[in-house]
Amino acid sequence: MVNFEYNFELLKATRLSKKVSAQSIAVDLCLAERQIISIEENSAQYFPSKSLKYASLKKYILALGLKNEDVIFNFNEVDPIPSLLKKE
Repeated sequence: MVNFEYNFELLKATRLSKKVSAQSIAVDLCLAERQIISIEENSAQYFPSKSLKYASLKKYILALGLKNEDVIFNFNEVDPIPSLLKKE
């Protein structure tokens, strides 16, 4: 997994604007509340690997009704799935 950067402030602001608690969305996503907070603080803490954090981040983005491209910088360059689906 290549290094990825994302707009973590947008995630927290969106969650708060929807009046959803970190605990509530964590339960919906089968994550721990501390993992949601870790994503919102751009911390690697509470994730055993970058790929697990990346997968959790994408689930979180979807749950908030955002688009991956709007949150993850250079999404098409860092996400392994679109490159696997490209026809050559």
